[in-house]
Amino acid sequence: MKRPLLFSLFLLLVSTFGLAQDWNWQVGPNLSFAFRNRDYANVNALGEGLGAKIIYNWEWHPWISPRLDFVYLSFGEKRSTTSDGGAAGLIIQTRNESFQLTSGIHFARPEGAIRYYLSPMAGIYNYRAVTTLPELYYYYGYPSMDTHDVQWKLGARIQGGFLFDIGLGPLIDIGFTYQRIFNVETKIDDHVFRHDADDFMVTIGVMIFSK
Repeated sequence: MKRPLLFSLFLLLVSTFGLAQDWNWQVGPNLSFAFRNRDYANVNALGEGLGAKIIYNWEWHPWISPRLDFVYLSFGEKRSTTSDGGAAGLIIQTRNESFQLTSGIHFARPEGAIRYYLSPMAGIYNYRAVTTLPELYYYYGYPSMDTHDVQWKLGARIQGGFLFDIGLGPLIDIGFTYQRIFNVETKIDDHVFRHDADDFMVTIGVMIFSK
């Protein structure tokens, strides 16, 4: 795993720990890995990124809680070079990304050394590509960036997982997610195809409890 990703997870863990201690929340930062069923939109590689789940503890029912998830995924980078004009030979770097925001209901076994949960959710999925010329920033001090192929789609997911209490406070969280994104646009040559897309996600992180 890349060092910046691990450092970002550490910062997320530290900041959310304070939130969970002060309020009646469960907060779970995690590493996320998405495996596509087939290529779609700008997704043609393994997705890697950071996620966070936020769960509010209803005191009237310990098994059922509202939940909000945020996930950022990077699907790799491609590099090429310019070949014409005065900027010939500059590196062109294209990064494919996705931002995903979903909410739903969290059903969980609240106690024990090994706990389990199931969460049906739905939300908004954003896919986009970001093209940059990094050398312009390195040598001339200003960024050159273009965001393109942006699309916002509705989707649904269901996640099941396990929490492991190893006696350190926060619980180890391992989750497995199947999700479907509706009416995704995929461009092949000069044609745009619309279809539903599926992928499978594995998350590894911690869950911090306020109680």
